[in-house]
Amino acid sequence: MESAADFKRRLVGNGLSAKIIEAAWPEWWSEDADTSASARTELRFSVARKLGLDPRTLLDDREPRWIWEDAARFKSFRGDVRGHQPAISSFGMALGRMLLSAMPPPDYEMDGTVTAARLRETVLGNARLVGLHELLLVSWGLGIPVIHLRTYPLTAKKMSAMSVCVDGRYVILLAKDGTYPAPSAFHLAHELGHIFLGHLAPGQSIVDLGGLGDPDDEPDDEEFAADAFAMELLTGDPDPQFQIAGGGRSSSELAQQALQRMDEYRIEPGTLALAYGHFTGHWDTAMGALQRIYARPLPVWQVVNSIAQRHIAWPALEDESESYLRAVMGGING
Repeated sequence: MESAADFKRRLVGNGLSAKIIEAAWPEWWSEDADTSASARTELRFSVARKLGLDPRTLLDDREPRWIWEDAARFKSFRGDVRGHQPAISSFGMALGRMLLSAMPPPDYEMDGTVTAARLRETVLGNARLVGLHELLLVSWGLGIPVIHLRTYPLTAKKMSAMSVCVDGRYVILLAKDGTYPAPSAFHLAHELGHIFLGHLAPGQSIVDLGGLGDPDDEPDDEEFAADAFAMELLTGDPDPQFQIAGGGRSSSELAQQALQRMDEYRIEPGTLALAYGHFTGHWDTAMGALQRIYARPLPVWQVVNSIAQRHIAWPALEDESESYLRAVMGGING
């Protein structure tokens, strides 16, 4: 059996990022362990469990194979189908299973009665607006864990978000980096749309590559439906037609009017700016307005994962799984 160093090189040679290999590498491993055949075997099983790899293909010099390589449906995928899709699909399924193992099962079944309007009404019963923070809390409250990926299985991050269904339960993985909450709130609401519109069967996942304002996005019927669900959840209207009063088109005017109208419409002002971009196609104006709406940029992943770390039942995870999950979430501490 190959050495640990050769094993790492084989994984990298098959497209895995050095960061994800480091995250999946067990803390108990040492140079002395490399002299033990049983330890080298356990190393491979440990890495396989975390990444969703078939451990049998790691015990010799074969090309690693993914357990759930066909589980995902990809939206607007423009990468190496053979090399990238299996890795993302299986990684997401393995991570989703790990997250759900640290979550108590919900005391109800999702029966298809949750609409965007009903969910918005529920959120607004306890909050002024429907924003990222509110959506994160309601998602966890519904038994849907949400984390932001800081470590990715491939060398290039190619997705915005991913929804995973395991035995009728759901996980949302956000991946698109951002410094303002409104775009991430849309991605989260869009994934909730996939879930509540019944787009996922058990053992399936959906990987969204595009998003609002992406010129290369090629939405299908499911994507249009999830977009409409997200807009209705965030604004109360599946197709909001927000424009700048007076016919202007500057970022400063848009930001000013979004801030003025947020209480009247009960819509987060950054979302109002995105609704303007969605309706008019003037995404440069909408994105410029975000810089004026928010007092300062803030890495969104910190907001997402700080809430996640408070909801994950860390003692339910084995030590290796806990350290891996923390690494994937950016090295957060309890």
